Amino acid sequence: MNLSEYHQNIEQVWLKIEECLEQQDCDVDCDIHGSVFTITFADRSQVVVNKQEPLLELWLASKAGGFHFSFKEDNWITTDGKLFWQCLEQACHTHGEKVSFS
Repeated sequence: MNLSEYHQNIEQVWLKIEECLEQQDCDVDCDIHGSVFTITFADRSQVVVNKQEPLLELWLASKAGGFHFSFKEDNWITTDGKLFWQCLEQACHTHGEKVSFS
């Protein structure tokens, strides 16, 4: 994946997150500042998804934990096989919102 493809892929990820949260009427606010996408929940806790351009990675941080994802075989995946969308669902659930990104 080249840098342009990386940025396009991340933009699609961020768009999907916003659309899914809206469609499922989640009580959250989404905000993008530069390379950081933040989901803020009703209790003011946050999930942060950010670009790591030098590594061509996607990072996820929440009170459920922190993860680094690389793009392999059409999926954002950790070195130990965790998929981004599953980790994001779990993070949102930990923060009080049941949501599906499938």
